[in-house]
Amino acid sequence: MPKISIIMPCYNAGEYLHRSMPSCLNQTLTDIEIICVNDGSTDNTAEILQEYASKDNRIKIITQKNQGTLVSRKRGMEYASGEYCMFLDQDDFYELYACQELYQWIEQQKVDMVDCRFKIIEQNNTVYNCPLSSLSYQKLNSLDALEKIMGYASNYLFATYIWKKILSFTLYKKVASHIPEKYMTSHEDIFMVFLCFYFAKTYYTVDNIYYNHYKDIGFFKEYSFSQFQKAISAIHIFHSYFIEFIEKQKPPLSFEKSLTKIIHIIEENGLNIWNKICPPERKEEGFLLICNTLSKEAIVNRWLENHRFIQNQKILIQKQQKLLQFYTNLPTNPNLTKALRSFHSHFPFLFRVYSFVVRRTYQVFQSLKQNGFWKTCKKIIQCIRNKIKSIKNI
Repeated sequence: MPKISIIMPCYNAGEYLHRSMPSCLNQTLTDIEIICVNDGSTDNTAEILQEYASKDNRIKIITQKNQGTLVSRKRGMEYASGEYCMFLDQDDFYELYACQELYQWIEQQKVDMVDCRFKIIEQNNTVYNCPLSSLSYQKLNSLDALEKIMGYASNYLFATYIWKKILSFTLYKKVASHIPEKYMTSHEDIFMVFLCFYFAKTYYTVDNIYYNHYKDIGFFKEYSFSQFQKAISAIHIFHSYFIEFIEKQKPPLSFEKSLTKIIHIIEENGLNIWNKICPPERKEEGFLLICNTLSKEAIVNRWLENHRFIQNQKILIQKQQKLLQFYTNLPTNPNLTKALRSFHSHFPFLFRVYSFVVRRTYQVFQSLKQNGFWKTCKKIIQCIRNKIKSIKNI
């Protein structure tokens, strides 16, 4: 029995296998097996995998018709024989000491699941680290850990990736038995992670970075209506499966609340997917599909959020227009204009303060011309009084 089984679904992965496969084969922990599930690829994925397998007997290749990432991972978990199980996306790669150190952590802590941090690599090759976890180096009940993770106002989504976890044999076999034979190529990570948290007893997370994730390369690389349909279908599968799961399993209230929250987030994200990958000429058709799939609450909430954003933008534009109108009324001087633009670009906050002082000074001079000294003084005093009253009311 190998110490770790690495499961990697592969679909048209030919251009990525040169970085994902070596990161497995060159691990400092050599007692591993690498299960590559060729999910009906139509490129040279099969040939590349076979070439690697001919040189290293730790590689096992499973070939199936295209069934999506979720079923591919399930198939890999069914065939796996390792003491523990890890996952790798076809376009990502491990640090070379990932397996060894994660194996040591899960052995030392005697838990069902160990989590770690990862690097995110943008399309422009900008690299940044995912945030630290406040749960690091604490041995926790898995459902308590999930409740705390989902209680965070932000960053909780970083915990919902399956590929940054190592699972015990008992846990990954249990999870595999509950994964449906459904086509999912988006949100399947969250699907599996929630099953892991439910069936695990104990959870542990470390601050070490063992995984490198390329952003927006996989599913969302292709922009088409068929991809949009698959994404919306995945949301529907997620929702319907876990509604039935709650009825059958009768989970604790904390798990049900966490699940309700993530379902709501996923449904709202459906509108982002519609905006991002649904072709312009089929936007109306795509929106009708959303209306028939997502809850009305999710659609209304996202619409209100967009409406608030637009209103804030309108207010900002109005303020900028007033500022522009004020400066266009000033005597023109090319050198002064150039200096003000430079000042604005380098010191925006100071420029706002400066603009406020100039505007008020200009208003005072205008009032002095029209109303005289004493009336202007009265206006200034009245303005100060009104400001004090408004502050008191707050």
